[in-house]
Amino acid sequence: MLLHAQPDDSSRFTTRLLENRYDLSIRNGQFAGAGAPLLRSAIAQSRFVLVGEEHGFAETPLFWTGVCNAAGPEGFHTMAIEEGPLVAASLERWAGLPDGLAELAAFEKQYPESVQIYNTREEFEMLQRCAQSAHGGRFRLWGLNQEALGAAGLILSRILDTSPGAESRAAIEELLRKNDEAYAKALETGRMSNLFILSADDKDLAAGAAVLEKDGSPQAQSLFRSLIESHEINKAWPASAERRSRMMKMLFAARYAEAARSEASPPKVLLKFGAYHLFRGLNPLHASGIGNYVAEFADGLGAQSLHIYVMAVKGSHSFYPKYGQPAQLRPFDLKDDPRSRYLQPMLANLLESGWTMYDLRPLRPLLNGPPGSINADLANLISGMDILVMASQARPATLIR
Repeated sequence: MLLHAQPDDSSRFTTRLLENRYDLSIRNGQFAGAGAPLLRSAIAQSRFVLVGEEHGFAETPLFWTGVCNAAGPEGFHTMAIEEGPLVAASLERWAGLPDGLAELAAFEKQYPESVQIYNTREEFEMLQRCAQSAHGGRFRLWGLNQEALGAAGLILSRILDTSPGAESRAAIEELLRKNDEAYAKALETGRMSNLFILSADDKDLAAGAAVLEKDGSPQAQSLFRSLIESHEINKAWPASAERRSRMMKMLFAARYAEAARSEASPPKVLLKFGAYHLFRGLNPLHASGIGNYVAEFADGLGAQSLHIYVMAVKGSHSFYPKYGQPAQLRPFDLKDDPRSRYLQPMLANLLESGWTMYDLRPLRPLLNGPPGSINADLANLISGMDILVMASQARPATLIR
């Protein structure tokens, strides 16, 4: 919302906003509407396309099918996602299989809560479509997050698959037993905090790491380090946010360097994360996330990064009052949310139905006006994101069971 602005300032902002407003839709997996040519052109000109989202809505993966179908012919075949590296490797494999959805469902039953975002039908089917559209037929997923809250059992099982020595095997099997007890307690109490990756004893983890140093392979040791890292980040959240952000950047740098060595041309990467991670500059929490890192990285390469924010205006989202219990729906409407008042110019000028797309880049010269003439949160959005896409109505994605 414009604050302390003279009428001519407000009018100028609204005029510029409307000049850069477009209708957008997805038809048969392709962008359509007046905004489609602009969006396809922006993707084609970029080496990195970053789409910040609000997790859990069916509309987000729908938008992503359009992104992948536009990006595939331009040489994109890699997507970085907000999952741990171990889970991302499995998702990459399943995305290319005809029965991938069944594989994921079986995995979810064996290792519940190991997948953070792609355990819904819409998200996984989107990955399958992105795999089909990938340039050259080789689709890659980079997991740049810590492993999920239920992933301790998965990690420990993978360590056993490496055939560790007798002492390590006994120690890992004991940790697996404690993991199973923690899961049962979480279901009994309805408290996620009882899950092993949160409740594990630091002394037990230190002992496991020490014994693996004796008779565990480098792979087993690396897997166990990922367990400790995930435990420490998740247990200390939100104080560990900076550590998590640094981990994302380090993982991206390592994967990009590896791809650059093995590919004939510089890799092009799609990044799909929660919106606050992908701001250029400081995000609304006044932190510098992976989005800013990639923007600076692209600039150093003489390349472009494109930052898109996909936002739901109205609908309902799922929440879980107790762990292990069915989800409940909670309605929302940004027009009634005091935290969204800074979006008033966009919300007041939405198209009647479907999706409304605003190209924010032409609005940036207006940020040079008198101090305080534009709300600070709105200014942060305009400088941090290139394009804003607002879905008029959103529904929860369908959990895979």
